Amino acid sequence: MDLKEKLDKIDFEFENGLRFKATNRLRNLIQENPNEIELWNKLAEFYYESGFLDAAGKYWILTETTEERIIKCVEIYEKSVNYSGNQILQEIVFRGDKTKLSKFAQQKLTDLELDSEKKTKYVPKYNPKQNIQKNITLNKYKLLKTN
Repeated sequence: MDLKEKLDKIDFEFENGLRFKATNRLRNLIQENPNEIELWNKLAEFYYESGFLDAAGKYWILTETTEERIIKCVEIYEKSVNYSGNQILQEIVFRGDKTKLSKFAQQKLTDLELDSEKKTKYVPKYNPKQNIQKNITLNKYKLLKTN
């Protein structure tokens, strides 16, 4: 299933009341495609429409905007974690390549990392997510081949 089909399925689920399932699927897509800020924005929009303003802010944090509602949600989220760069980095779990993001998003991540280093002497780093299903299939094949 390609990305567009997955997004269509997520939209269908969300519109038909399966919001928990849709947001879980979208979070998984973000982990697999962390540089696709449009996925982050879509999840933020879902949370916003559902009334979870802090969660919307968490996923809008890398988005540059002049839209008041987005600015408000990001502020609510940052305040909820006491403006802690370390806490934000741990919660957003960015597994992508910073250089593929907009200048705004790159600077935001850098600012969060500097804040985390300053306050905790630690900067959380996350490796890209591996496609576990492929590994399981490959391991099954190896087991069958050796027997």
